[in-house]
Amino acid sequence: MKNGRCDAILDVNLSTGAIETTNPGDDFLRMYCGGSGIGAYYLLKDTLPDTDPLSINNIIIIAPGITTGAAISGVSRCCMTSLSPLTGMAADSQAGGSIGPMIKRSGYDAIVIRGRADRASYILVDGMKTSILDAAECAGKTVSAARAALLEKHGAKNVSIIQCGPAGEKLVRYANVMADGNDAFGRGGMGAVFGSKNLRAVVVIGSGELTFADPDGLRELARAGAKRIPSSGFPETLKKYGTPGVVKFQAEAGNFATHNYSRGWHPEYMKLDGSVFESEIGAGAATCFGCAVSCRKKVKTDDGYNLSDALGGPEFETLGMLGANLDITDASAVAKANELCNEYGIDTITMGCVAGYLFECAEQGMMAPADTGGTKLSFGDPKSLFNLIEAVARRDGFGDTCADGFESMIRKYGEKTRPFAINVKGAGLAVHLPQYKPSQALMYAVCPIGPDHMSSEHDWLLASASEASRGLGILGQEDNPSTTPNKVRMTAYSQIYYSLLDALSLCMFCWGPGNLFTYRDLEDLVRFATGWDMTFWELMKAGERRITMLRHVNAKRGFDKSQDLLPDRLFEKLPDGPSKGRHVDRDDFARMKDQYYAFMGWDAQTGNPTEGKLMELGLEWAI
Repeated sequence: MKNGRCDAILDVNLSTGAIETTNPGDDFLRMYCGGSGIGAYYLLKDTLPDTDPLSINNIIIIAPGITTGAAISGVSRCCMTSLSPLTGMAADSQAGGSIGPMIKRSGYDAIVIRGRADRASYILVDGMKTSILDAAECAGKTVSAARAALLEKHGAKNVSIIQCGPAGEKLVRYANVMADGNDAFGRGGMGAVFGSKNLRAVVVIGSGELTFADPDGLRELARAGAKRIPSSGFPETLKKYGTPGVVKFQAEAGNFATHNYSRGWHPEYMKLDGSVFESEIGAGAATCFGCAVSCRKKVKTDDGYNLSDALGGPEFETLGMLGANLDITDASAVAKANELCNEYGIDTITMGCVAGYLFECAEQGMMAPADTGGTKLSFGDPKSLFNLIEAVARRDGFGDTCADGFESMIRKYGEKTRPFAINVKGAGLAVHLPQYKPSQALMYAVCPIGPDHMSSEHDWLLASASEASRGLGILGQEDNPSTTPNKVRMTAYSQIYYSLLDALSLCMFCWGPGNLFTYRDLEDLVRFATGWDMTFWELMKAGERRITMLRHVNAKRGFDKSQDLLPDRLFEKLPDGPSKGRHVDRDDFARMKDQYYAFMGWDAQTGNPTEGKLMELGLEWAI
């Protein structure tokens, strides 16, 4: 690898066994920047409008960015892109750890996977030697058991493993892909795509040397980031407690989904805060390659729920969606549910939304014990949650219906249950409340990969009137509830910036607005890594290009602005707590969407990219 790039993309066809390498060239890598920029390119180019996400014709793209592998905080993430079996739209997810750097060390800028193996298989990428091998020894095993079997076979040195779990093998539509022991490609149902291809794992051995254009510049940037942590605010909290450390702040603002999204806080929220439960079940921290923040907090206990430290502890989103959203405030119980999801390979956010729907159906008397095979489903009951996770992962009994998502459940339990299905386009919402954050109401509806809380910055950015806001061209200052054009501008511009971070595969906790690094640092990072003097304008265009390609994938598949909707519950006033009375205003929401399409240069009637916008971004090949 020279100057941060390998000029090599690995292409593996599981059906034919063909393994090829293409050399995209510098112009291609500079235009798309890696990560899901490359993922969106292949998804748009190599899938058809009628491609079934679980068919042989879907593809998976796994890609780090052009800066990945530099030993700097937040520069180790990796992107996975495909068509989602949950939504039918484009799916894109990121994971930290070491898989991104190991792919680069193995000699590749990306891996593209096609076809379907005729039996359980895994791909071994060992430097420039790639093999498709039998995975019978992993079939049906939990994530940690399969990982142990693969490490015993291939050793642990310079090895990174991504895999679906038993839920992916069973084609659970919100199954995830686990990366090593602590990370997950969580959203979109990537695990089910792996399962549909009889692909249990990708094992990467990265023993090559990484070289960059300016190693001294990179080292100085790494030192500068590490020195800033003690006075950095959010990253400092992450270093102390991980994302569980923000539970108190978010709950006290009324931004903590509770009782299936019907409330904005739980009175026992502090039991879920990392500063409280760390002393009881904390087991140290893990970190991603080269990162000084070390935000991945582990848990372990031999008492009660017998937690292992092998698969990481619950993140903020999990503490919300498998905790307060289900009225479960025992942190050990939530950690156990997180462990079960990770062992089976299930997205914890969607699992929390599915559980919330079922628990409320039972609470309202719309589900009889016979509907669940006698399994009790109830808010505040950890055992209900554990049983549900097991049933879904195995597609056992009523879990078979639940494994196919909200529409499957509504067909079985009745249209009268639809108000309890809190989702957008089939994907569950994150713990951040759009009733409290108007920017999230907009982003949940329009985001091309579904209701994602990490695709734009939240409302604090405009309220801060800081350089982090002004540096993106967002002037002025407005409070959180505002729904003005400036709030829409903040959402759109920050979405473009976050899209750039996903193309470069950078961590938002370090490179997001107002965190460890500045926009000028980002220009330096790219120059030090690649030798390219990319301006912030050019980089932001790469971010806009990625969003536009993903939206265009969806447009070709029949999606338009008519599906950019929110569940009715979000338009109801929250009944109590710090965010009492807050709700999404229907008129404001409709206006904000139209303004957003205009800001993005998309068609006013369809909400999709115009030919002019595609040409402006160099995407005329996609028209």
